[in-house]
Amino acid sequence: MKRPIIKIKAIRRLLLFSPLIFSSLFCFSVQAKNAVSLRISPLSYDLKIDPGGEETGKIYIENTSEDDVTVSAEFSDFFVDDAGNYIFSDDKAIRNEKLRPYLMKDWISLNENNFSLKKGEYKVLEYKIKAPADAIIGGHYGVIFLRTNCMVEKDNAVVATDKSSICVTGRVGTMLLMQVGGDAVKKGALKELDIPRLSWEDESKLRMEIENVGNTHFKPEGNVEIKNIWGQKISDFPIGDRTILPTTSIEFDESIKRQDLAGFYKIVGNIKDGDGNTITFKRYIFMPPWKEIIIVVLVVFGLVWVYKKYKISRKIA
Repeated sequence: MKRPIIKIKAIRRLLLFSPLIFSSLFCFSVQAKNAVSLRISPLSYDLKIDPGGEETGKIYIENTSEDDVTVSAEFSDFFVDDAGNYIFSDDKAIRNEKLRPYLMKDWISLNENNFSLKKGEYKVLEYKIKAPADAIIGGHYGVIFLRTNCMVEKDNAVVATDKSSICVTGRVGTMLLMQVGGDAVKKGALKELDIPRLSWEDESKLRMEIENVGNTHFKPEGNVEIKNIWGQKISDFPIGDRTILPTTSIEFDESIKRQDLAGFYKIVGNIKDGDGNTITFKRYIFMPPWKEIIIVVLVVFGLVWVYKKYKISRKIA
């Protein structure tokens, strides 16, 4: 079955699955005596499975709060909106029929969906993912959330505990990036390249956008080199460890600084998509040394003026 491809605007910031970003998105922490907090690992899994196949794994969770807590599991699909924000199963955008080929919430199960953790207690959970036999080839994206529950719920967020103190609920999660089938396409394309031909500044912006035009996620590899008029490399920057979901794109922004008087540079990019195809480009930029030129002109003008004044003075004398 052919996966539908849709057009989604560029994600404005790198979709980066790092512990720092993920914990800032999903870990709810407060500075209170009895704040509820959980530590979970890993924060993401990158998996492969065949239609009809199964995949298992472990999630490690620790109660790092000052009280005993109960925990319940929730399963959700996730994707990314036009602004680069995560969207989940309850969001209107993810219910769009064109996004359904990427979903996997109903494939996930845990060995325990509800349990208790004492203060400082550590637990290992086992998850199982079972893909249906007719699963669409390509990427599917889900998350296992673990939510804390306090003893007496009030206003859905703030609750009274048996210690007559305040407790705040929250959730943490492990992302599941699943590739179904060995024939998935990890194809990338250069969607946009913004490099000025002429810049009067000593520093100019380079903006590049890589789009995933395949049907599963991948991490592009490669770098962009900046060479001077003599062909010598003066700087480069790697593309970085960033994951691009299907139908989305990632922007890369860098600065080009004038490093010599000539101010003429060649920008060369070589980037590989998930299938090993190379995206190449070559651009030139001229950054005239206008400040130096103005100084030279002023110095020359001053010398000419002094010389003329000197000649006039000698004639009068």
